[in-house]
Parts: sequence; structure tokens; C-alpha cells
Amino acid sequence: MISRRNFLQTTSGLGLAAVVPCVVVPAHAGTSITVAESEGHGWAVVYTADAAGLWAKNGLEASVAKFTAGRLALDAVLTENADFCTTTQSPTLLALMRGLEPRIVADFSRSSREMLVAANRTLGVSEPSDLKGRKIATKVGTSGHFFLNQWLALHGMTLGDVELVNMGGPEMVTAVVRGDVDAFAWDWLTAIAAQNQAGEDIVVLDREGIEEIWAYRLILVAHSRLVEESPETIEMAVQSLLDAEDLINTDRSQAIEHVAERTATSIDDTSTGMDLLDIGVILDDGLVDVMVAEAEWAIGQGISPEYDGDLRALFRGAVYEDALQKLAPERVNLSS
Repeated sequence: MISRRNFLQTTSGLGLAAVVPCVVVPAHAGTSITVAESEGHGWAVVYTADAAGLWAKNGLEASVAKFTAGRLALDAVLTENADFCTTTQSPTLLALMRGLEPRIVADFSRSSREMLVAANRTLGVSEPSDLKGRKIATKVGTSGHFFLNQWLALHGMTLGDVELVNMGGPEMVTAVVRGDVDAFAWDWLTAIAAQNQAGEDIVVLDREGIEEIWAYRLILVAHSRLVEESPETIEMAVQSLLDAEDLINTDRSQAIEHVAERTATSIDDTSTGMDLLDIGVILDDGLVDVMVAEAEWAIGQGISPEYDGDLRALFRGAVYEDALQKLAPERVNLSS
């Protein structure tokens, strides 16, 4: 496992995309799709599919819309402004509980090591306990929000012990450096960006043991209409992810170059970021288990209203396994 101290002392810059979509036209024609993509190394599989021309190889003409959070990317799919998105289980399960219809077509990476809590030590924060009563930024309704809940629990606190400030990753950097918030709960690249601006004033707080109580799934989601009307498009997309995984495994240096260019980060930082991931295209009961546990937490926190039905049935029903089952049946392990 990469040393947290080493990777957070890195001095390379972070490229932060705007919420406004940026469209990239591919070189080869095929079935046209739009992929709404989030920012960060967690999406390495999809970035590799983009850069290596794997969408086109599988008959898809893919345009990319860039967003700063998985929740925003998911919104593009739910409003049918995109065909696919990269997101996590958190905004997806909340959408399902609101009666919306995202469909999970692949789980391509997992991690319990990408998220962290970074604080401004000049404000008197150097230990987790120092954050009691302080302002902590995260994006409400995302995996970062649930991570913060679990991290606080790890240190004997709850969300009620802090003042939660809702903002996106780029805003977190400015806010913690200026002292508008005491800390943020987001990914390690955002911590690097803050350290690039404020140096050793920004510290990463202890997260030993977090992997025992928290992990997130990086998933490819489509709207139910696309699944129903064009299952062959889903199959082509899933094959593209399988091909991207294969490229990462067989020519990691090339994949790292692709992801570094997409994230505007150094080769070293990109290599570190990808090492924090468990990469592999699968669909399994673990995804459903994570969604049920987080949904129960969201209900308890008042983030989501009570759900009258069976949560497990709801989330299991949102997983579309037919494409992966056809392409690589050994990677599907789902209960009925």
C-alpha cells in the first residue's frame, strides 16, 4: 500500500474541470453516445477507454461531458442529457429511492483508500478530535458525505458534532486554504491541490481502520430507457470497459499516460492514484450490500425519506447484468 505521507507530499498540480460539459469528438463513427464523466483517478478505466479509442473499437462514437462530481454526472443521465455516466453508489441509491430509474451496468473499480479528511493546521486542527464543533466541507449526497460519517464514527464523533458545509471539490481547496472551513472530506487529489497552495499548513488526519467500515464502488450507469431500447449499446459499452481493464493490466505505463493526460496530473501522481484502486469489471452482491447499508444510514440521517419497500430488491433490480453476463459470465455473482 502506498504511504499516505509520501503521496500527499507530492508537489504536482491538479487540473480541475468546470461543471459545464466539454465535448470531445471521436475519430471514428459508430453508434453515438454521450458519457458524463466525473473527475479523479478513480475513473481510470473509463478514461482509458476514451483515450485508447476503445469505445470506437467496439462500435461507439463517444462524446465526453465532464463534471466535477459523480452526482452531477448522474443528473445528466437522469435528465437524458447523457447516455452513460461515471458515478458511485451514493447518488445512485438516493436517486432510486426517489423513484428515478438509473441502471447500473458495470462496477469497474472499488476503493477504501481514495477518500480522506484534510485540515488547515493554522486553525488549530491537527488531530481528528480537534474538529468537534468545526466546519467540514463535503458534497452532500455523495460518497464523500458517507465517508465523512464513517470517518467521524471511527473517531468517536457523529455528523451532529460538526458543521457540515456543502460544496464541490474545487471550492473545498479555496475554502480550506482561506480558512472558510476547517477541513474537507474528499479525495486525495484535492488534498494535494490544497497542499500545493498552502504547503504544510494542510494536513491529512488519521484514517487508520477506515477500510473496515467504508468503501465505495465506481460504477457505469445508464438510463433505463437506453437499457430497454438498446441493449446492444450497453453490451458495446461494457466490452469497452473490459478492454480498458485489459489494457491497464497488460500495458500499465500506457494507461497511466492516458489517465495523466485526462486528469492533468503527473505520471507519478497518476500511478499513485491508480494504485489506490481495485480495478476489475464485475457485478456482485457486494455492491448491493453496500447500497443497502448506506441507504439505511441516509434514511436515519434524514438525507432520504423512508422507503416502504424492500431496499435490497430495489437495488438488485437496478443492476442490469445481461451485458456482462453475456461477455464475461464469471464476473457476475448476483443473488436472484
